[in-house]
Amino acid sequence: MKKLLIAVACAGAALSAQAGVVSSLSDGTVLPMAANGAYGIPPQTLADGVIWSSDGERSVFGYTNAFGFNLNGQWQGMPLASPNDGFSKMQLAFDKPVMAVGALFNYGRNYGNATIAAYDASHQLIESLVLQINLPADSVNQGAFYGFRESTASISYFVMSGAYIAATDFTVLAVPEPSTYAMLLGGLGLLGFAARRRRQ
Repeated sequence: MKKLLIAVACAGAALSAQAGVVSSLSDGTVLPMAANGAYGIPPQTLADGVIWSSDGERSVFGYTNAFGFNLNGQWQGMPLASPNDGFSKMQLAFDKPVMAVGALFNYGRNYGNATIAAYDASHQLIESLVLQINLPADSVNQGAFYGFRESTASISYFVMSGAYIAATDFTVLAVPEPSTYAMLLGGLGLLGFAARRRRQ
């Protein structure tokens, strides 16, 4: 029985090891952003159950004109979202918590630090990260993908702030892959069966 408990604890540790910062979400869904060139955008529906908003007075959503990051180059021609200043924030709010979320980011590193954070439904911080993106000043449409992946669907808010942060290609993973749970349950079943046979 003791070995079974140890095996279950190891399986639980393996599941929790999945949580953390990610640099891609290849199994996620990219949420398309419609082009919109206006400033001071009110909250926008990015997808069913996903609302984008910003407290920045000059915020942009779906902006496709040239958007400069000074030392980190510029983006142009692809829809982006940004609070469009060095201190405001923007967020994605999910009506149903998701397991993972991320985006392609860039920011004006000469304006300080850009930060991303994941919160649960009670607005409790799950994880946060200060971005570290260093690109050539003449780069175009370059950035880095960052996000968070949790072992359960617990992310209700994805907040991005500081340093003229901009994002495109918002990507989400709404629910865990069924095969992951099937493999875990199958493995635990085999461990239980083996432990039971040993006792006999």
